[in-house]
Amino acid sequence: MTGIHLFGLDDWTAYLGEQTLPVRSSTLVRLKRTLANDDTTLASLGQQILRDPVLALHVTRLAQARHEAKGSVVTSVDHAIASLGFGSIETLIGELDSMKIHPHNVAERAFFRAVAASHHASVQVADWVSLKQLPYAEEARLAALFYGLVHWMLWLHAPLHKQRFLVGVMEQNISPVEMERQIFGCTTQELGRSLADRWKLNELTQLALDHDTSPSLSRIKQLHMRALKDPRLEDKDMRELNHLVQQRYFPVKLANWMALNVSRGWNNGRSTRTFDIISDYLDQPLAATLARLHRNCAQSAREFHVPGVMMPASELLLIPGGGELPHRLTEQELKVYVSRFPEPTAAPAKTAPVVAEIPARPELLNPHIYKQILERFRNGYELYTKPAHILQGLIQGLNRGLGLERVALCLVNTRSATLRAAKAVGVDPAEPLAQLEIDLKQPSLFSRLCEKPSLLHINEANRMQIHKNLRPEQRGLLEQNDCLMMSIFSGNAPLALIYADRQGSSSPLEAFHQEHFRIICAAATRALKPLTTSTVS
Repeated sequence: MTGIHLFGLDDWTAYLGEQTLPVRSSTLVRLKRTLANDDTTLASLGQQILRDPVLALHVTRLAQARHEAKGSVVTSVDHAIASLGFGSIETLIGELDSMKIHPHNVAERAFFRAVAASHHASVQVADWVSLKQLPYAEEARLAALFYGLVHWMLWLHAPLHKQRFLVGVMEQNISPVEMERQIFGCTTQELGRSLADRWKLNELTQLALDHDTSPSLSRIKQLHMRALKDPRLEDKDMRELNHLVQQRYFPVKLANWMALNVSRGWNNGRSTRTFDIISDYLDQPLAATLARLHRNCAQSAREFHVPGVMMPASELLLIPGGGELPHRLTEQELKVYVSRFPEPTAAPAKTAPVVAEIPARPELLNPHIYKQILERFRNGYELYTKPAHILQGLIQGLNRGLGLERVALCLVNTRSATLRAAKAVGVDPAEPLAQLEIDLKQPSLFSRLCEKPSLLHINEANRMQIHKNLRPEQRGLLEQNDCLMMSIFSGNAPLALIYADRQGSSSPLEAFHQEHFRIICAAATRALKPLTTSTVS
């Protein structure tokens, strides 16, 4: 479609709203054979239609068009089939376009992979809601099935835009939301909601896609803290989180988050954090939850399988980092698509590198907590009566205020000249950092930090040299991620060493974090001066 340019929610809704989705040829062949069998029942037909999300969408839309006149809504595929009957379904099958996948076509494989992710999410959520004995398992299944349909549409009807989006995200490190707004003029979630409204999809689908129901990044982090029974969550936060997880749309969103994350790897940080949240939602041990997720994933792969397309269950078997799929269209596809589909506008291509060079300014995770603790250090606080209180406040300020995911407090015993880990947030107890014990009488990086108040930022520029100079038994303590370390003194004697990093975060450790780390650690050191250096408990 040379010369056709789309930008903004209205343009995209009008364009995609008029498009249709072809159904796999093999699906239509099997369905026609089933309909020709006199023993076929509407119930068995429902199971077969649910195995192909695109076919389920067509059946649901047709049934909803009829229900709309009566002021009612379709809540499940079985409901849609019962409303239509054999005759209407046979007529629909005869009118649908079909497609066969071309194994070397990147866009078509991506289309089927997106459909597979939606099917995976629907199988997961139906199982979860049934386990919790909630009365809307089939409605949740339908909502989860259609939550990602905008990506099906875009891969088939705007592959040039999809490629531009992935190049910006994967090669230029632009945030997905920013890239969506550059390429489409809206987010894909906004577009999905708009299509759901236009096609009169069930209310739960629309509610789940509504931006107003989407938790912020900080809220998602709190959900993970809730799953880990983190005592730092305040009562107000717990009440809000409890309210969120009780909403009917929550498992629909959660299942699609998981399906998206595991499509990028079952072993990445986002996936494992999502598993913790699911385990908490189901009130099941993590091991039992993972077994359930794997079983549901295998079920989805059996029900929706496309030769030549990587399915979620196949990804489950890969080693970490394996199976990365191509995101650039082939030269042959580009030649064909330029005349067939809309092209991205020139403007985003010019602005994308600028955004990559000027990333979003980092912010405090919770400015209120950070500033409150900093003021208490500077002006005094009646409840800070011993060094342990100051150090606990410092941990809270760094973790909950500044947003450093992992913080470890190591105490100095001046009598034995040792440094030992005492408290840690976000650090697995099995990690070497949580078990740190250093003899300060032996020259090392840690003993030098404890000689005088010092700040060290380990990053790409100095990591190799620092690791090279570590003693062999200490090399496992500092991983390959950037980190900050600062010694805390009480008078002229070292009291503690504070360690912090952003492992598990999608955001890097920047000069912003170093400066605020230095400021609050220095304020804590000054706050310690009036107090006695009693034993920290």
